[in-house]
Amino acid sequence: MEQIIKKLNQKNLRPSIQRIKILYYLENKKNHPTVDCIYQDILPEIPNLSRTTVYNTLNVLLENDLVIQLDFGEGCLRYDADTTPHSHFFCRKCGKVFDLKISPEDIASKIPTGFSVQETQLYAFGCCEKCSKT
Repeated sequence: MEQIIKKLNQKNLRPSIQRIKILYYLENKKNHPTVDCIYQDILPEIPNLSRTTVYNTLNVLLENDLVIQLDFGEGCLRYDADTTPHSHFFCRKCGKVFDLKISPEDIASKIPTGFSVQETQLYAFGCCEKCSKT
């Protein structure tokens, strides 16, 4: 928890219990959760937590580059505390999200000369290894 508090302090963010718990959850679960998933999992620890607080906290963390937001077109956003450049695989069968070791530099290297890359996002869709076997 000390590392979480340190990260928040470095961004000049007050280390509220909600910010600490949500960032800790994202850094340790690695499940690319939705707001509802975060809310349901943290609610037992913070009984007065609201979905609005989760949304607001995630927006603050996003604005301060402590999390990234993922949109797989499923009608809800997901969050990841790994802000290093990487890509994601979305399993259409089980809904799990996996990190891929494809960097934005790999993608940028394929862009024609003269183009200026400002941001890259790569989402792969299909069935994970487990779902492919069933």
